[in-house]
Amino acid sequence: MKSRYYCLIPTLFFFQTIIAQNSDGSLFYHKGLNPNKTIHSASPTPETTGQSGTGSNIDVLYHKIYWRINPDSSLVPKYIKGSVQTNFKTIVSNVSSITFDLRSVLVVDSVKFRGAKLPAGNITRSGNILTIALGATLANDFIDSLTIFYQGVPPNVVGAAEGFQNGTDAGAGKYIMTLSESYEDRDWWPCKADMQDKIDSMDITVNVPWASPTAADTFWVASNGRLVDSTINGTSRTFTFKTRYPIASYLVCVSVARFNRYYRVVNINGTNVQVVYNLFKGKASYTTILSKMDSMNLTLASFSNKFGDYPFKMEKHGFYDGLLGAGGMEHQTFSAIATSALTDSRTLAHELMHQWFGDNVTFSTWNDLWLAEGFARYSEPLYYEIVANKPVSAYYVRNALKNAALGLNAQSAWIPNSSMGNSDLIWYSNYGTTVYERGAMIVSMLRLICGDAKFYQALTNYQTALAGKSATTDSLKNYFNAVLGTDISGFFDDYVGGSGSGTQVGGVGNPVNPVSWNSPAANQLVIQMGTQTKTGGSNVSYFNGPVVLHVTNAASGWTKDTTIVFYDWGSGNLSYAGNGLSAPVGGNILNYTLSFTPTNVFFDDSARTLSTGSATKVPSLVGYVWSGATSSAWNTASNWAGCCGVPPSNAEVTIATTVNQPVLSGSLTVSSITINGSNTLGVGSNTLTINSAVKGTGTFTGSLSSALIINGAAGTLNFTQTSAVTRSLSGLTLNSGSSARLGNALEVTGPVNVNFANLMINTGVNLTIK
Repeated sequence: MKSRYYCLIPTLFFFQTIIAQNSDGSLFYHKGLNPNKTIHSASPTPETTGQSGTGSNIDVLYHKIYWRINPDSSLVPKYIKGSVQTNFKTIVSNVSSITFDLRSVLVVDSVKFRGAKLPAGNITRSGNILTIALGATLANDFIDSLTIFYQGVPPNVVGAAEGFQNGTDAGAGKYIMTLSESYEDRDWWPCKADMQDKIDSMDITVNVPWASPTAADTFWVASNGRLVDSTINGTSRTFTFKTRYPIASYLVCVSVARFNRYYRVVNINGTNVQVVYNLFKGKASYTTILSKMDSMNLTLASFSNKFGDYPFKMEKHGFYDGLLGAGGMEHQTFSAIATSALTDSRTLAHELMHQWFGDNVTFSTWNDLWLAEGFARYSEPLYYEIVANKPVSAYYVRNALKNAALGLNAQSAWIPNSSMGNSDLIWYSNYGTTVYERGAMIVSMLRLICGDAKFYQALTNYQTALAGKSATTDSLKNYFNAVLGTDISGFFDDYVGGSGSGTQVGGVGNPVNPVSWNSPAANQLVIQMGTQTKTGGSNVSYFNGPVVLHVTNAASGWTKDTTIVFYDWGSGNLSYAGNGLSAPVGGNILNYTLSFTPTNVFFDDSARTLSTGSATKVPSLVGYVWSGATSSAWNTASNWAGCCGVPPSNAEVTIATTVNQPVLSGSLTVSSITINGSNTLGVGSNTLTINSAVKGTGTFTGSLSSALIINGAAGTLNFTQTSAVTRSLSGLTLNSGSSARLGNALEVTGPVNVNFANLMINTGVNLTIK
């Protein structure tokens, strides 16, 4: 993230690699981690969605990089000179030229292809795009390589664009650092800037001045991957890093500074992970900084248990000093931290979480930046909750995030195409904040919906299946749908607002959710959703999502309390949530049995949802939900979920999903009845009177001696069509002022007391009166 404020260890690791010979005789390593880089794109050439469109005909496999950097240069401190070898595979036929992103201020000296220097006329520039004519035509699925030799002075900071910059520290002197998010990788090296075409592996070599042999060392290098060599040759030292994990170009980094180095080891499920801290020399004390950074090693282990093993455990994890322009930046395997933020636990936890969300699984386009920043922001209260074990601090951070997110109700967490064309459009607009604050609250609500076990399982599956790849919001949604066993697309549409480079479908505004509640008996709670309203300017018709209530046995100083979560699907359908989602229950009422009698209910006083609302006690509110836990007998109390036992006359009744379908034990009057899904209510040899509505898609099972009386606006009547008997009634009455619609065939063998103007019959449906 662009985080906002509020000596070599000789351990050997082995990689399973494919070693291929290039046309110029060199070797490159292509780690077999990323055979299908983008599995959620309908495009036949998925590696084509970089903002500039470069490299649309190739898949980048490997870079071999050499840089010479001297921060102490008295002539041009920001000068960089180097070469970038790119090994690629063609993904279309007849490839005769290749394009790269490179700022026009950098000079291309030459390009080497197949062991020979290309003619100068084969190298053309248009703005910040470099085009190289190969002088050959390559077939599809062909592997080759070229090397670009270049030099120059990268541009200065312009707005939110940092790129390659020099700085001065009071203790360490001059240094160089990079920050490429969002489009500034091209500012200092030729690349294909495309998150869907991750670089499979890299070797990075950096040559720097070295005061040898009598003086203390001068410069050290920070970069991605594992430091495998540092050779002194006179007044220079050459550092070589290797990374064998797929990496997006904007996550590549280099910093040259006078660093003190500190090393640790953390065991992650049997693997010793190297931990490195590079801190500027000359500090008065390192004790507090090292203590804060060491606390992140516990966080590394904890996050590994929650989201799957640290994704880069065969290389390293660590932090280095001196980032300019931001509090932190999640460079893959080695996060850069501003000197002023080295002891900020929130920044350190945030950048660590990015190693999973943003680095291991990267967003496919900048539209879905929230997939990185939302999770990283959420890691800040999560750190205080599960690592530091400070519930008050966790609430303090969550509450600040919620208040900030509620104040950002004019933009979505998803960034429209028109607002992501350059770094200023992202970071200097409200989208540069919504991806954090609203994004974090979306993550919080997903945890509420799922409960911890399913939440972490979905995210572990996401991290494992998409390791080294990129994703869209729809990708994440699919993993949550799979774990929940139901489709929560409405939640993602309403709260996120889009997926990938597509059309906005929502995400703007916040809901206001009024909840009514009552305790009709000891240890019983009944809740009902009121009419949802929304903040002005919202582009959502109805926010589908979780509602959280804190239930206590006193207004303050309570001795017993619990938190309940339910999911509001709209149209009066609610689900029990917090351990997955139950089947939707119609009738807009849910029942709970508690270990105490509730006296007070508070709406989201733990700051976990992107909504406001109220919880109001009402004089009377009783709902009855059939669970069929024991049998099909209507009058058996254990067949009714939650509170209250068998429904009395004129109750609101819901038939939920169950293996035991209910059958009336005698004639009955209900206020309203909801029959969910394909469930059925057997009327038996009885008369069922409905004073209000019929809801749901289920059916009534009639008989030759059953009768139905309607006293209100009933809705649609559907009857079980198994046989003539199941779709039969002995009598049908629609009293004055009532109405109903017949949804399928019905046979009435006795009296029919109906004003047919009030009985609508679906097309093709027969009403037979015998």
